[in-house]
Amino acid sequence: MKRTHFFHGILLIVLILSFMACKDDHGPIYLVSATDHQQITDGQLEISPFSKGEKFLIRGGEGNYTIKNENKEIVDYRYDGDTLTFIPVSIGETSTLIADRSGNSYTLTIVVNNPQSNYRIESISAEVEGDNLTKGEEAELLARIAEDAPVQSGGRLLFTYSDASLSYGDLKIFPNYTGSYQIGLFERTLKYTEDTGEPYQQIQAEMAGSTKRTYTFMLFENETSSTQTTDNTSSTNEEGAATTNCFIKEEVTAQYKGEFSGLTKAYRIYHLTKLP
Repeated sequence: MKRTHFFHGILLIVLILSFMACKDDHGPIYLVSATDHQQITDGQLEISPFSKGEKFLIRGGEGNYTIKNENKEIVDYRYDGDTLTFIPVSIGETSTLIADRSGNSYTLTIVVNNPQSNYRIESISAEVEGDNLTKGEEAELLARIAEDAPVQSGGRLLFTYSDASLSYGDLKIFPNYTGSYQIGLFERTLKYTEDTGEPYQQIQAEMAGSTKRTYTFMLFENETSSTQTTDNTSSTNEEGAATTNCFIKEEVTAQYKGEFSGLTKAYRIYHLTKLP
């Protein structure tokens, strides 16, 4: 009898360990993108309201998943047993719970928001052209163009897009490290430089307020881009930092032409870091 109890005890231990091992084999539930198979690691997903749907694959767990959507007025979903598709409905934040019958669960926070491009100003330089400029005038111009910039190092340019083509929206200009900003509307168009054919985004912005100041920016994001100098072109960086591959050129010729008759072209250049 004791031997029978002993073997029963051994069998029970083996069954418990086997059950625990099987449960551990399933692992936690997680999501990977159906397109690039990147895993969501922080439990958060941001979707553009213009998206037709973001597709994911459910991994982990024991495979029989249940899905509970917190607010279908923000995000709806489709699940065919293999692919889970999140469909944006309106701006807002919600969450989705994925669970299986073994007690594993995964909660994903989903934010539907207009896409944005956020740039921090790392440094400012100037570029001037003019055969009849004296060395003194050239040096004065370079210094003044950088000093007169409406945004200084540490400031930001925040573009929020209001259409699916990312051509229109509002622009917030943060002049410095503080939280204050100016707001306006912008339109951007793909253009190409006349000399090299390099692509850039031309941005026309009109700021709100009594002055209604307007800007025309040339945004270069090509990784191989760099500001160039020629015999008639000079550039300087206010902090001596190396130029970045992401920059905005603002033509300011009209602002200084009346004072410097030998000037033919003048640009203010913002060297940028694109923030996530």
